[in-house]
Amino acid sequence: MEKKDLTLIGIAVLICVVICVLSPYIASGDPDGLEKSAEDSGLAEDFQIEEIKGIPDAIFPDYAFANDPDNQVLQIVALVIGALVTLGLGYAIAEIVRNRN
Repeated sequence: MEKKDLTLIGIAVLICVVICVLSPYIASGDPDGLEKSAEDSGLAEDFQIEEIKGIPDAIFPDYAFANDPDNQVLQIVALVIGALVTLGLGYAIAEIVRNRN
């Protein structure tokens, strides 16, 4: 991989981390359109998710750690971990596809 490619990847990762760090502070506390519509129609209170055996819960539900969902530092950590894992998986898939061709 060329040096300019590595520089571009590094800049992209840095931008992702900056967005992760800023997002808990700039995100709206109001529900999104789908949640608002469900609340207005009364579906939000009636909706129940049945637990399915063998399927684990989300690792970071609502981009937070379960033991302290209102801690913004932990939200940032969860977002950064999620972004880095997603970027890593994308890179790994791209390498596999590239090596097959």
